[in-house]
Amino acid sequence: MPKVKLLTSMAGIDFSHNQGDLIDCNDAEAKRYIEAGIAEPISAPAKVERAVKKTKTRKAVSEE
Repeated sequence: MPKVKLLTSMAGIDFSHNQGDLIDCNDAEAKRYIEAGIAEPISAPAKVERAVKKTKTRKAVSEE
């Protein structure tokens, strides 16, 4: 199911969506909304990279 971002608000008998909402819809609805100019496609979210500090582990060595 593709996701689209609505550019305008819309409502019906059993639903209501505000401008900027991200909604799931089937392929036919997504194509129709995009062609009508009331929605824009959303691509798959890119993988987020996080900066993580690598820590070194040290073992204590006993001197005998």
